[in-house]
Amino acid sequence: MNNNDNTQNFEIRLLGAVRKTLIAVARDTMTIQSGLKHPLSQATQKMITDCLDIVISRQIAIEKSSGSHTRMKPVYTDEKTVQSFSIDDLKKTLN
Repeated sequence: MNNNDNTQNFEIRLLGAVRKTLIAVARDTMTIQSGLKHPLSQATQKMITDCLDIVISRQIAIEKSSGSHTRMKPVYTDEKTVQSFSIDDLKKTLN
């Protein structure tokens, strides 16, 4: 593994750790009961959102440069999904 691969692997691990930490902070400080004041200020909440945006943007850029980026979006368990496919692909599968 060359130095560039090591650097990129480190960056990927670092971005993943930062993203997971920011999400955990947001989740742990979320107020469940209505009427409660959020423990983080609006400015801090905005900073967390901005940091997550930067981290995710960089992760996508790395994935695109390595050719591993997909445009898949998360699917929620209560969301009905419809899969589409081309007839040509179906014919190939059946043959």
